[in-house]
Parts: sequence; C-alpha cells; structure tokens
Amino acid sequence: MKKAVVLLLTIVLLGGALSGCANIQDDATRTKTEGALTGAGVGAVVGAGIGALIGGRSGALLGAGIGAAVGSAAGLAVGAHIADKKAQYASEEAWLDDCLAHAKKSNEEAKAYNTKLTAEIKNLDKQTAKLKKQYEAKKVEQTELLAENEKIKAKIEESGKLIAAVTTEIDNQTRVRIDAATNNKQDYVKSLDAEIAALRKQKQQLEESNKRLTAMSSRISV
Repeated sequence: MKKAVVLLLTIVLLGGALSGCANIQDDATRTKTEGALTGAGVGAVVGAGIGALIGGRSGALLGAGIGAAVGSAAGLAVGAHIADKKAQYASEEAWLDDCLAHAKKSNEEAKAYNTKLTAEIKNLDKQTAKLKKQYEAKKVEQTELLAENEKIKAKIEESGKLIAAVTTEIDNQTRVRIDAATNNKQDYVKSLDAEIAALRKQKQQLEESNKRLTAMSSRISV
C-alpha cells in the first residue's frame, strides 16, 4: 500500500513536470530536462521500494528521495549525451553511431553486472541458509545474521540503482530509435531495436535478482 502511494505520487508529479517540458523551445534543453525528470521518477520508485524494505514508512520516503536524486543524475547524464552530441555532429548518421555505441556499452556493463550478481546471489543463498540454521541451533549470535542482512540490503540498493539506470537508457534509446525511424534510417532502427531488446532482457534479469535478494533478506531477518 505504501509503495503504491509513493508510486502514484511519483507518476502525478512526473507527469506534470514532463508536460511542462513541452514549453521549452530549445531541443537540447528540453531533452536534458526530460531525461533528468524521467530518471528522477524511476529512481524515486526504486528508492521507495528499497527504503520500505529497510525502514518501513520513513524508510520508503527517505529511499524515494535518495532514489530520485540518483535517478535524476543518471537521466540527466544520458539526456545530455543524446542532446548535446547530436548538435555536435555534422550528420545524422554520425550521431546515431554514437548513440548506438552508447547502447552497446550499457548492454555490456549490465550483462557483466548480471553475471557477477548471479554468482554472488548463489553464495549469499548458501551462506544465509547456513547462518539461519546455526542461529536456530543457537550456534551463532543474532549480530551475525544482522551483519549478513546488511550485505544483502546493500546489494538490493546497488542493483536497484542499475535497474533505474538501465530503464533510463532504454527510454532514451527508444527516443533515438523514433528519430531514426522518422528520418528513414532503417539500418539504425534495426540495430537500435536489437540493443533495446537486449537492454530489456538485462533489466528483467536485474529485477528477478533484486526480488531474490529481497526474499533472502526477509528470510534471514530476526
């Protein structure tokens, strides 16, 4: 319920802010602003979920604020990349090449992180199960479970930030794809479609890992 309230408020505020972007006449400024606002909205939602897990209502509100700041920074960075570099290039093709390279790099980084996180979750799963049994058998103190849970929460926060960043990248590359389609750059459209689909796959894996970590945290909570 709390997450739903935060999500609703975020959507309302973000929607109003983005509608105001239509009044910005300069393309570069508008794209930067839209990127920042989109990132802030995504970050707020992710942050609220993390905060609620850690600290209930107050944690959700704090997490939303932190998440919005992180998401805004990510959104502005990608927005600036999309807008500023377009103005710097003499041709549409050169700009699209740069955007496509950025999408590929984001995919590579997300894939590498997912591979690393999968291995870490496997180890954490074994460790938490072992600690839980030892605690129930009174062989370890509660402090050990709490310390392990802090590690899990840190991973939840870390992966949550990347989910927000990947979401922002997908949004921005989708706008680039629309630009390419409008200008009949079909080869770029196909390449961007492939990268966007790959980014969505990486995002889905990140979200699944995040859910596993959240369940693990709940299991070890005492």
